[in-house]
Amino acid sequence: MSTTHPEAEHTTTEHAHGENCGHEAVPHEDHVDYLHDGHKHAPHGDHYDEH
Repeated sequence: MSTTHPEAEHTTTEHAHGENCGHEAVPHEDHVDYLHDGHKHAPHGDHYDEH
């Protein structure tokens, strides 16, 4: 079972996931999630949702 939390631990100003951020990119529907400390971060406005 997967739970989505309203906000992730990191905001986009604290850490910007991207091509060279050091986290594995995982395609997910219409966006890319990033594996971060055992969970997936999905960009959402000014923060990351967790999957």
